[in-house]
Amino acid sequence: MANFPRDLSAPDATALLQALRSGKLTAEQLTTQHLQRLHESQADVNGATHILHEQAITRARELDAAGDKSLPLFGLPCSIKETFGLAGEQVTAASIRMKPEQHQQHSEIVQRLVDAGAVVMARSNVPEFAMTGESTNLRFGRTNNPLDTSRVAGGSSGGEGALVGSGACVFGVGSDILGSIRIPAAFCGTVGFKPHSGGVDKTGTWPTVNGNSKTWLALGPLTRSVRDAQLVYNVISDEPIADADISGRLVTPSNFPLRFLQPQVETALQVARESVLEAGLVEESPEFTDIPRLFKNMPKLILGDFNDAWYQLLSSSEKGRFSLWREVWNQLRGKPTIDNGLLKWLLVGLFLKPNTKKTQAIAQDYAAAREHYHSLLGDDGVMVMPTMGLVAPPHGEMNTRSMQPGVNGLFTAHTMGNYLDLPAIAIPAWKYCDPETGLPPSISVLCAPGSEARLFAAAKHIESVLN
Repeated sequence: MANFPRDLSAPDATALLQALRSGKLTAEQLTTQHLQRLHESQADVNGATHILHEQAITRARELDAAGDKSLPLFGLPCSIKETFGLAGEQVTAASIRMKPEQHQQHSEIVQRLVDAGAVVMARSNVPEFAMTGESTNLRFGRTNNPLDTSRVAGGSSGGEGALVGSGACVFGVGSDILGSIRIPAAFCGTVGFKPHSGGVDKTGTWPTVNGNSKTWLALGPLTRSVRDAQLVYNVISDEPIADADISGRLVTPSNFPLRFLQPQVETALQVARESVLEAGLVEESPEFTDIPRLFKNMPKLILGDFNDAWYQLLSSSEKGRFSLWREVWNQLRGKPTIDNGLLKWLLVGLFLKPNTKKTQAIAQDYAAAREHYHSLLGDDGVMVMPTMGLVAPPHGEMNTRSMQPGVNGLFTAHTMGNYLDLPAIAIPAWKYCDPETGLPPSISVLCAPGSEARLFAAAKHIESVLN
């Protein structure tokens, strides 16, 4: 076991930006420092699929020479998810079977970062097809948690969580369809913000989702602080979030199925809720009676959108037609051609993939639920929930736990943010670390689209209390 946690007393992006603008640091100095940290940790953490060392140094020198320190992200070294298009590079989705996508230009999110003065220094690892909670694959290998390399970094933006959590990058950007930003943020001790699905342009990122889960997918930042998440989001989005005072309603769902593997998660949750009530929020406790049904139907809608596409992507003239049963045999022989996590999804698809009529009915149920809960939260309601009911588990355990059948109270809170299309931010609780593992719980704030200023006001307050 090795540990590569970032120094929690080290400055965040906002503070580093001030140092860059005042001349205390140059972009080249800051980039060099972070590249050194990345090279030191890469062999053990394996958060990066590509380290863009020379490109990053050249870019930093160009920024220093140009001298436009008014750029909103001037000189800040960052990483991007491997599934985000970068000019001249391939997107592989961490698969050895899928034909790589060649990108001639940056994805929209990367272009906005570059235009704002950021230095892209690395691309980060993902699970194959970016669909599980553990960032393992046959192409790039396994990403380990920087806080404890014997444990998972999460997924699917697990490489981002590891790079930011280790201090190798000042911030990163990822995507989130079932917790893929917030899970790595929670496990690696960072902040992760999933906006609503329309918050950030997805052009040039993989995959393109046009099915019923289109409103589940969002792009957003992983950062060292809540204010950094706001800083980066205001660059990558057309909908900048203004500063606001904490106010409004605390919506605390009653009869909500939650389970806590470590008691410190529940303790941190109680402290966070009590703190926002003391700050002036007024609590309401409406019933969220349909959460069990919505939770159990998640795999059906995902499989309805992706199952057939996965088979097509895994089949090619070079690799041949993909056969699930041949792959099962290959795995038993120790000669896999896909990651075990993706194999589990395909096996589940044999039993849970619904027909078209059922898929439409399930999609309509989710659409009605989104409308109902957006109205319930309104423009002044926020929820304070556990990001998940556990801290980072050992390797192999996350996929086993997250793919169990039935309603799993460890994951009901964060998945709600996706199928209800709610902006959600995950915040580490370093004051309440699990004594057995030393790992921090994570607490989330959620709101309806359009109420992000209240979400960030509450999140900044909670961050100050839990850290």
